[in-house]
Amino acid sequence: MLSRYPMACPHDECGWTGSLVPTSARGGAGAEIASGQRAWFQCPRCARAWEVLMSGDRVMILPNLECGG
Repeated sequence: MLSRYPMACPHDECGWTGSLVPTSARGGAGAEIASGQRAWFQCPRCARAWEVLMSGDRVMILPNLECGG
């Protein structure tokens, strides 16, 4: 079963909040990600992606938000 994480789109002009499944590659399908690995989330509203670092059940958004979309 894929884990969903409560997220808020970090792009200022979007404002979407909800639950998302991370992907192991930008634009990829949802996948289980191990702790300590980088992953991506993609906003269903603005379609932009952002990179995160998974740490147990915590998600840390990495500072580079210029990921396109």
